[in-house]
Amino acid sequence: MGEGYVETNGIRLWHEDLGDPDGDAIVLVMGATASVVSWPAELLDALTGAGRRVVRFDNRDIGLSTHIDYETDPYTLDDMAADTVGLLDALGIDRAHLVGASMGGMICQLIALRHPDRVRSLALLITSPGPDERLSPPSDDVVAVAMRPVTTDAELEQRTVDLWRALTGRRFPFDEAPHRELAKVDSARGTNPNSAHGIAVFTAPSRLDALAAVDVPTLIVHGTEDPIFPYDHGEALAGAIPGSTFVTWPGVGHEIPAPLGADLIERLHANIRVNPNIQPGT
Repeated sequence: MGEGYVETNGIRLWHEDLGDPDGDAIVLVMGATASVVSWPAELLDALTGAGRRVVRFDNRDIGLSTHIDYETDPYTLDDMAADTVGLLDALGIDRAHLVGASMGGMICQLIALRHPDRVRSLALLITSPGPDERLSPPSDDVVAVAMRPVTTDAELEQRTVDLWRALTGRRFPFDEAPHRELAKVDSARGTNPNSAHGIAVFTAPSRLDALAAVDVPTLIVHGTEDPIFPYDHGEALAGAIPGSTFVTWPGVGHEIPAPLGADLIERLHANIRVNPNIQPGT
């Protein structure tokens, strides 16, 4: 337990292993251009406080994990899914509850499709079955902010704050201060302003028709004002995965708002409890 690095799939992944080492494992997979610092502390505390083993990690090309020159060494979401499975192997985790936000939810989908024996349950937060002509495209305005070039730490911080502002729905007012502080922490820790996560996301093939094969308890949470993956992406996921639970957050954008943290935690616990592989009382 603790933090450190594992070597997998030709790269180094930084990870942190929290909670009860004998508890059932929950692996948190973060979204594009975001590191582990984006996971709310309240979520970590709630999951570990319930006796779970919680693993969070920096995906390749961000944070403290290996940064990659995409032009010379391109990678795909399948590579990132293989990274995550390699992490499970290195940590001795046979099967895990996977919680993925945005790009992380896409990685979790791929693991469930490619390695179903490694997955106990899925929680797919503000995510998508992938680029698909049957689904609405992302907002051009948000993409423009995300793609804005930066050359200094100050420019990176401002772009990050501007992006979170653009991603926030109308239900809750945007609070700049915590987002700016989070950007500072991330930058000081060693984020990567040139991460190619977005390329991996939007060049991946659609998983929409394959998701009928997913056969684990699945929670899907989506905001009605998501500008990156509009609401029909969440609806499509729910329609594609048999028996999934679809939670709609009205007025919420591409975000996990702090006021809805308790609701999310309750639903995550419920999704784990319906899993037939978990014994009563866990």
